[in-house]
Amino acid sequence: MKNMTGIIFATLMSAVSLYPAGAAEWIGPDEKVPGKYSTMNLEKLLDENKLPVGENIKAVTLSRSNLSSHLLVQVREREPLHLHADSDITVFLLRGEGDIRLGKHSIAVKTGDVMHIPRGAVHAYINRGAEPAVAFVVYSPAPGPRDRVLVEEKNN
Repeated sequence: MKNMTGIIFATLMSAVSLYPAGAAEWIGPDEKVPGKYSTMNLEKLLDENKLPVGENIKAVTLSRSNLSSHLLVQVREREPLHLHADSDITVFLLRGEGDIRLGKHSIAVKTGDVMHIPRGAVHAYINRGAEPAVAFVVYSPAPGPRDRVLVEEKNN
């Protein structure tokens, strides 16, 4: 039975990785109607909010409350080294491949990977793909105006 469970899990994971990105939906609170939920097609949302040529990063807020903030983030090349003073973040890489730098460590990441970055952790995403990477990012709690703090690179 244990072997069969492993086979079923591997099959499901293969199916998930082949599932077309265009079919993904954001389901969350409707910002205009309290108590109502709405859906948005993520592919359509990306088409409507393309990362302009010459720009490196674009973030689109999907939902925000005092407790959390949900964004769709596109990165063409790389983020500057930074930390979040107010929020823990969880990053779901929806499209792309690259490296996540956490402190002095660099870890290869790909579509489908999930990263948790606690507040205060110095980090940056470096895109290794030809197209902009796309991530769904959850901030908890929602960031304040001084949450993102740029950090200077130290060469030792």
